[in-house]
Amino acid sequence: SEKLTVRTFGGLSVYYQGAPISILWESQKARLLFCYLMTTNDQWVHRDKFIEILWPGCSGSAGSNNFKTTLSRLRKSFSGPRVINPVMTQGEAVRINIHDIDVDVNQFRQKAVAGIKLMSRGDAKAAREYLEAAHDLYTGEFLPEEPFNEFITNARNELAELHSSVIRYLERIYTQEGDHAALEAFHLLNKCMVMSPA
Repeated sequence: SEKLTVRTFGGLSVYYQGAPISILWESQKARLLFCYLMTTNDQWVHRDKFIEILWPGCSGSAGSNNFKTTLSRLRKSFSGPRVINPVMTQGEAVRINIHDIDVDVNQFRQKAVAGIKLMSRGDAKAAREYLEAAHDLYTGEFLPEEPFNEFITNARNELAELHSSVIRYLERIYTQEGDHAALEAFHLLNKCMVMSPA
């Protein structure tokens, strides 16, 4: 794939064709804006939301100028081994460039929600595949290097809660299927993850 892969669970890291690459962030605000974009589930978000959390209390014109500068620096940060534009814009709305970047947190949400919906319809067999895929993606806390950022912490807690739901449904499926080997391995894996987060 020509896309970049961004992993957020267990720490922010970027990969190209399976190999890790370093991003030389032009500024801390550019990195934070990128992290915030990871929380928005591929949705268009008005730039004012990001201005408010990056520069709380900043005046309209100053906030707008700050955002333009930071967006430019974010784009410049991705001008390394394979130049891509990490952010799409539409008027005053922004989102991650889903055409050039795959993000684990978005895949996790999609697979977890799909699996839970299938469970609610009573289709445990089809749900298992989605729930296991979601569980495999959750390799640690969401962006743990930002422990005191309220916006990211809220997203981290929401994702951890969704992962807990995934675990509960998988336990139910394995128990219903009488798959004791899978259940035992599943419990062991989760115990190791709690003791030694990725």
